[in-house]
Amino acid sequence: MRILTHILLLVLLCGTAAAQSVVDAVEGISFNEDVRSSRRNRTAATPGDSTRTVDVPVGMTVWRVDETFGSIIPDAPDTLMHRFPQRAFTAGPTMRYNTTGNLGAPRMSRIFSGQDERMATDPFIFARPFDYFLFSPSQFLFTNTKSPFTNLTYNTCGTRTNGEDRITAKFAVNAGKRLGLGFKLDYLYGRGYYQNQNTSHFGGTLFGSYRGERYRLHAYYNLNHLKNAENGGLEDDIYITHPERLSTSYREPEMPVRLQAYNYMNVNTLFLTHAYDLGFTEVVAHDTIGAESLTRRPEGTVILPPTEEDGDTLAVVPRMAFRPVASVIHTMRLQHNWRQFLSNNPDNLFFADRYLPSDTADDKTRNFSLHNLLALEMREGFRPWVKTGMRLFAQHQYDHFTLLDGKALSRSYNENHITVGAQLMREQGKLFHYNVVGSLRTSGKEWGEFNVEGWAQFSIPLRRDSLRIRAFGYVRNESPSFYYRHYHGRNAWWDDDGLHNIFRTRIGGELRWNKTRLTASVENTKNYTHFAHTITNGTLQKPCYSLGVVQAAGNIQTLQATLCQDFSWGPLRWENELTVQHSSSQEHLPLPLFMGYTNLYLKFCIAHVLNTELGADLRYFTAYEAPDYNPAVGQFATQDSQLRTKIGNYPWVNVYVNFQLKRARFYVMYTHVNKYAGSYFLTPHYPTNERILRLGISWSFIN
Repeated sequence: MRILTHILLLVLLCGTAAAQSVVDAVEGISFNEDVRSSRRNRTAATPGDSTRTVDVPVGMTVWRVDETFGSIIPDAPDTLMHRFPQRAFTAGPTMRYNTTGNLGAPRMSRIFSGQDERMATDPFIFARPFDYFLFSPSQFLFTNTKSPFTNLTYNTCGTRTNGEDRITAKFAVNAGKRLGLGFKLDYLYGRGYYQNQNTSHFGGTLFGSYRGERYRLHAYYNLNHLKNAENGGLEDDIYITHPERLSTSYREPEMPVRLQAYNYMNVNTLFLTHAYDLGFTEVVAHDTIGAESLTRRPEGTVILPPTEEDGDTLAVVPRMAFRPVASVIHTMRLQHNWRQFLSNNPDNLFFADRYLPSDTADDKTRNFSLHNLLALEMREGFRPWVKTGMRLFAQHQYDHFTLLDGKALSRSYNENHITVGAQLMREQGKLFHYNVVGSLRTSGKEWGEFNVEGWAQFSIPLRRDSLRIRAFGYVRNESPSFYYRHYHGRNAWWDDDGLHNIFRTRIGGELRWNKTRLTASVENTKNYTHFAHTITNGTLQKPCYSLGVVQAAGNIQTLQATLCQDFSWGPLRWENELTVQHSSSQEHLPLPLFMGYTNLYLKFCIAHVLNTELGADLRYFTAYEAPDYNPAVGQFATQDSQLRTKIGNYPWVNVYVNFQLKRARFYVMYTHVNKYAGSYFLTPHYPTNERILRLGISWSFIN
């Protein structure tokens, strides 16, 4: 891997010298420019000693699609310079996630709204903690490019024994104006700065899109193989919190850990959404051109007499356009997932329970899931008086699960659900938009699960900008997903079809103006369902854990407010994200009271070509009893009340310099520069890395 890395960097550095003659670029690299203003010249050799000029059209549009109905959501390409270094962190650019420390390790959001689990639509819960590497259909970027586009991105730190590397490659090309194709490769390898912590993930995606006048299609096939070594955390936090009390000084790789186990997972997804529009063709304008230039006379063409000024005969040609009235939509999502947990640790070392006679844990489970949705849409705006769009839809969901049984053989479970619903939306216009959807779900035996959610947004012009006011909310009644009700493994086992439905209500609002964004919400959850640890034996230094599923009795209320405020004074920029939240039950739903991120940097240009950001950022959250991590199921679980450990009340400071030269972005970052003895944990007993020098580069190529 190191040899490949060095070759790649050599190629990229050599390409810098030739970049000037290939293509010009501007700060921010907008690939949405019009071809007439973005066309660049390239010289190419021809037979003999002459050269010819070749026009290379530069331009790329990217978008996401709604994973339910396939609606197109405009987006920006991942070529922006700003926050390029921060996007390399598993904990997120602003560190809003708890992680077990290594690159690509499991993570969990500390902001409750970021944990927004859809129990009914997310059956394979084991993939959820790896959403730093995995993606959902609504997160994937489709492309339309005027020339073949390639992007290579590489992030690295450390050495051959403890370093972290991630390399991604994306290629996109168009066959005509409507058909876009491409692929994406993603490889992550984190050796780990602590024992038994390495990660190795590989993902590959083939994608395509077609956007015709009446028919549109988006599809991709994504396969992933993930390997995560599990060390169970440190044997004692004193190695981090009070190293002065130890007779021996320990470096990171020498600190004793509690486990040597592995989690393997395959996550494969085929996603397809397509729609056919029904409507009519109408005249939207008339074009006047010279009649002699017409090779064929289109229907409706009117020939005018010669003009007195120049004597030309003119033709008035109607410009026709298709006006969609209704759409038929089909969305399919097929998943084939597999997970294995391997451990040969003796009993009573980490896990308190033993449900199978084997001396080693070899827990396996499989999930096959097929969702099909059919919708009929009446399009908004096909007549001036039609101000609202409407969809009616029905969905069938089939899930097949395989677990171990008491004889270490497989046991199968099948679930079928039918969902019907409707949606009202207003997406056109400048001042007011809304979207409301409601659905009702049944297993064939009884109805009862439902979801009603929506938002409304007002835009008010104010001082050369718009004040955007957005209200949102939902009401949901959903059953806990399969693995909360059934799981069979050597160290964790439960079967409980008697869990109550989870009833959630949320209401909130958002204000946006200029460089200010304020979001606030309140949520009530009845029968909140989560994993929980119970300490049944062992010592306080080395507790042994039992794992189970717990439903909180009664209601839990959460309050959350987030303020994002940016400032700029000439070249000086200051970004801030501050979050305050409260949970009425820290036992079942622990949350930090305050989280903060601040980024202070200078932005300037060197020699008119090298855009530069030089700065430092800081992340902090108040102390709280965060959930533990359980390797047997790869999930986060609340701590036992007998022995609770707090994390937080510790700042992480990074300094960095970030560059952009034409289509190349690269950075140097020194992370955790303020490292000192303290609670630098993002999950109990799982410390973050110490001071590290990080490097990264991203290069985009056209044609």
